[in-house]
Amino acid sequence: MIDAAELKRLDQLIHQLGPGGSGTGSASDENIAREIEQILADLFSDSGASGSGMPSMPSLPSMPSMPSRPSTTRAAPASYRSTSTTGGVPAGDGSGQSSSASTPEAKKTAQYFMTNLQRDFGLTRNQAAGVVANLWHESGGMNPGINQGGAIGAPNSNMQSGYGIAQWTGSRKQDYLDYCSANHLDPSSEQANYGFLKHELQTTQAGAIDAIKSTQSAQDATVVFCNTFERPGDPQMSSRLADLQYVLTA
Repeated sequence: MIDAAELKRLDQLIHQLGPGGSGTGSASDENIAREIEQILADLFSDSGASGSGMPSMPSLPSMPSMPSRPSTTRAAPASYRSTSTTGGVPAGDGSGQSSSASTPEAKKTAQYFMTNLQRDFGLTRNQAAGVVANLWHESGGMNPGINQGGAIGAPNSNMQSGYGIAQWTGSRKQDYLDYCSANHLDPSSEQANYGFLKHELQTTQAGAIDAIKSTQSAQDATVVFCNTFERPGDPQMSSRLADLQYVLTA
């Protein structure tokens, strides 16, 4: 005998499923369809047992498949020290510096600068090492976020106080900060430091590149870059040449 309660429940479920029994393909619709199927199975099973001669249970309309969800797998990040360029700004570590670099970290940064200098300006390894020996000396061991006096972090507001890997001072420090602002770079990052170094060597300080290309040894390159690019009041050349040894083993 057909159960009136089951028929009422069946009617409710069909209305929940929507017009035409199409549903939306959601998990809830699938549950409703399964319950409808079970009720119909029970009803027709009862009818068959009582010999009522009712037709066999009709098949339910197929439910649309559940939509697939987009993958949440993220692409692997680009190489940390890629030497490719994008939009004129060199790739590299764009994060700011908050503590002094260890010797292994300094050597890694030195290698980053040397690789880029060799590629961008056609320098030999010795010539690039001479450039970086000066940067090592100026920054106390390849610290891109160093203020004159040793404080690591953001640049101070005194334009006469050196900042960065090359200890840019005066109008060159202001030019550096303007470069960082225009390119949305952290001034204490190696990416910003190399980017501005490259910019200067291609423009206002291009003479330093011409001069260093005339050198053969790393020692001569160190002296020439000091005199043409850094132009310090006190060169402290013995210290720069000592720092060259760190760079050559980077």
